[in-house]
Amino acid sequence: MRVFSTWNKGLFDSNYQIFTEGKISGSLLFDNWKNEAKGMGLTTNISFKTEGFLTPKTNILNDKNEIIGVITYESWQTKATINMASGEIFGWSFSNSWLSNWSITDFKEKSISYQSKSGTGTIESTASDEIMLLTGIFIRECYARILVVILFLLIIPAFSRSIF
Repeated sequence: MRVFSTWNKGLFDSNYQIFTEGKISGSLLFDNWKNEAKGMGLTTNISFKTEGFLTPKTNILNDKNEIIGVITYESWQTKATINMASGEIFGWSFSNSWLSNWSITDFKEKSISYQSKSGTGTIESTASDEIMLLTGIFIRECYARILVVILFLLIIPAFSRSIF
């Protein structure tokens, strides 16, 4: 069963809304200054809490604050691995060099593909797994934030040299 959804987010914020068949089916609300978020689906509420800086990992927590999964990042390769407490393992990666297509899969039957364009996008899923659907967007936003920091760190020194 293929499920098609759309998502959108504000221009200068990191809050996502997911729509399936024209109805809201999920939200992902980010903390402005941390790589933390609250995810809400139709049947699931989860939180993402990131620890560490150089080798970060993100805990996925259920509504009872129990860890149900852990995301580990491969910073230089823009890939991630999700290890769920249930034993399932998922891989996350960008699918193109523009970083506008990405996917998450369990390498068996579950697969979710995402596309983005100017703060909106589409999602195609082979299974209705709200946790993985939200996790795929969360990881993409984390990498987008890292990219902004890197660009900022590169632009500021170049800009300051041209002024002085």
